Amino acid sequence: MDTNEIILKHADQKDAESISLLINSVYRGENSKKGWTTEADFLTGIRITTEKILEIINKENNIVIMAEYSKNLIGVVHLENSKTFAYLGMLSVDVNFQTKGIAKLLLNKCEQITKNLWKLKEIRMKVINRRTELIEYYKRRGYEQTGKLEKFGSITETFGNSSEQLWFETLIKSL
Repeated sequence: MDTNEIILKHADQKDAESISLLINSVYRGENSKKGWTTEADFLTGIRITTEKILEIINKENNIVIMAEYSKNLIGVVHLENSKTFAYLGMLSVDVNFQTKGIAKLLLNKCEQITKNLWKLKEIRMKVINRRTELIEYYKRRGYEQTGKLEKFGSITETFGNSSEQLWFETLIKSL
């Protein structure tokens, strides 16, 4: 597969169900264990609902970018313009397409939008601190750990049920 064959486009309401299916398959359940992004070993339940995806798509200052290959959804990311920085979340790549550069394409697109369209100089994200391999991935792409921790579950959104105490760590990239 050549990454030039990947089409990036903005999601709309009709895409919400396929997006939630992709995200849940990447992070939870048996299928997620085929990839390196799984959280199935320490989180149960769903990662996100179709209703939450619709809420994100419909919210002002939000963009959900989809990556498609042969008209199939293989990746997705959420970018929010907070007016002082961009918030990046939900970065997900189908377990069968991981390590093929899809996440890099999506991250590059988010950075381009943040810098050139929104004229912002910083992207932030929250990563479960137990996910050291994921934090290392982002660090290789220029994101820095802030040391700022937030208790998992203190955010009002549903992320699943944990059998242990988890924390979100904020990562930042200056553009």
